[in-house]
Amino acid sequence: MVVTVGPGHAVASPRPRASAGASHRRPSSSQVLVRAVGAAVTGLVMADTLASTLVLPLLGQDPITRGVPLAQLSLLTTAYLAAIAALLTPAGRLADLIGRRAVLAVGLAVFTAGAFTMAFASSWALLLIARLAQGVAAAMMLPSALGLLLSRVGDQQRRGAAALWGAATGAGGLVAHAFGGLMADTHGWRALYLPVGTTAVALLLLVAALPRTPAGERRPLNVVGMLASAAAIAAAVLLLSCGGSWGWTSPATLAAAAVMVSGTSLALARTRRPPVGGRAGGPAGGGEDAPLWRCPGFSWGLLTSLLYGLLAFPLLAVAPLVLREGGMSPTSVGVALAPLSAAVMLASTLVARAARRAGTSWMVYAGAYLSAIGLVVLYVAPQTSLGALAGLVVTGVGFGFISTTATIAGTLGVAPSRYATAIGSITTARMLGGAIGPAAALAYLTSTGQDPGEGYPDVLAGGVGLSLLLGVLSLARRIRHTKSAAVISAPPAPPALAALAARPGEVERLRQTLQRQRARLEAIARTAEEELITLSTRTDSSRGRAAAWNPSSSFAPPPQGAP
Repeated sequence: MVVTVGPGHAVASPRPRASAGASHRRPSSSQVLVRAVGAAVTGLVMADTLASTLVLPLLGQDPITRGVPLAQLSLLTTAYLAAIAALLTPAGRLADLIGRRAVLAVGLAVFTAGAFTMAFASSWALLLIARLAQGVAAAMMLPSALGLLLSRVGDQQRRGAAALWGAATGAGGLVAHAFGGLMADTHGWRALYLPVGTTAVALLLLVAALPRTPAGERRPLNVVGMLASAAAIAAAVLLLSCGGSWGWTSPATLAAAAVMVSGTSLALARTRRPPVGGRAGGPAGGGEDAPLWRCPGFSWGLLTSLLYGLLAFPLLAVAPLVLREGGMSPTSVGVALAPLSAAVMLASTLVARAARRAGTSWMVYAGAYLSAIGLVVLYVAPQTSLGALAGLVVTGVGFGFISTTATIAGTLGVAPSRYATAIGSITTARMLGGAIGPAAALAYLTSTGQDPGEGYPDVLAGGVGLSLLLGVLSLARRIRHTKSAAVISAPPAPPALAALAARPGEVERLRQTLQRQRARLEAIARTAEEELITLSTRTDSSRGRAAAWNPSSSFAPPPQGAP
């Protein structure tokens, strides 16, 4: 049994036998394969996400999307993220129940079909359906892939696995920015989805070689709560994306608002009324996930992920529009944004060791204020200057710290059988922020009639505010847990002493009593020392006599001259 005392937490957990010395052993071939597939799946989803942001400025030139308003064109990004956010938690729960490898295989198959449909679709409706299908598939892929990854490493390597996941996110973004713009510039925006689909096919072939994972505890799914939560998230994103173009008092807007409110209410009600055999108190959409809320750091990871999504994704969605409006080609846009993804990838590799030493609160604090500094630099520097490049790098480092630390904090206290569910919940929060943030930003630009370049400073200012908020929350959490740790480490005063402290006469009487007790204990200690000295002396003399007598001498011939 290992007792781990974190900032403000004491967790008792059994240490797996296999994890002893795991950090000094070379990983097996199955572990290497799991890590490679998990990292590739994460990078693929991130590359596909950023591909849609690069595609957004080019859709106005396509014949089938030329007349679609910008707010509705953004649905290719926001609907994709909303589908992920709505289905990640149930998909993670499903992966824990029936096996992560099976859920990953189905997700990759659907993702492949959606990618090739995006490349060859002939109508706006088909594009939107394909993008939704990719979002559903990504919701199945992410928790099952990272759940496989975390289940194959020991407790000491879990931070490193989460850092690998964060680095893969940055690597996927780097590939999308470095080569996506070039492909869109030379072959059209549809060409971006061909390598995405091909990579998904290759990963699907590797899934058969992955090790099986045992199914988790068979507890019933809260299907009603999950569907209500998914409907509420989808309605909220749709309301923010299209409410301005529909009219805020139109029947469609009011219907979306009604679905959002009723779905949220039903999901919350189901957490208090669990299904038969389930347990209440879990998150919306899954009363069976109640134990996750009691895991140390899970709620903090959830909140950090939500604020990170609200902070990072609006920048990723609006920046390509701004750069294209400034006259840059798709290739130049991708190259200009590549330092951001590179910084995320490099920063994520440093988080595991730093979080082990400094704690997750300090890492989020550092990431939040680095992000704020970088966004301020982007606010004041010209878009194509060296100052803007430095701002992107600093912002990317901050993003890498926040995103990876949120995953580490949210999974450290989770049992191995619940990894996929925990990752699903944490990534749900991130994608929910990632769906609402860009939708709100683009809706703001559309409602005010501003061009993306004119409203871009307002988006950056909002990001600075969210960064500072996250920094303040992380600092407050660190201070609160430091005080809690000090209280836990100091032994509490006995109740008798606390009661006597208010009566001076009783204190003097107690002091005299304790002095007498100390004198008695000192006398007992002196007597015990004398007895120990006596026993030591007797033992030494006995050993001397034993050494003088040799049993073999009884059978040796007597010396010459002896009688």
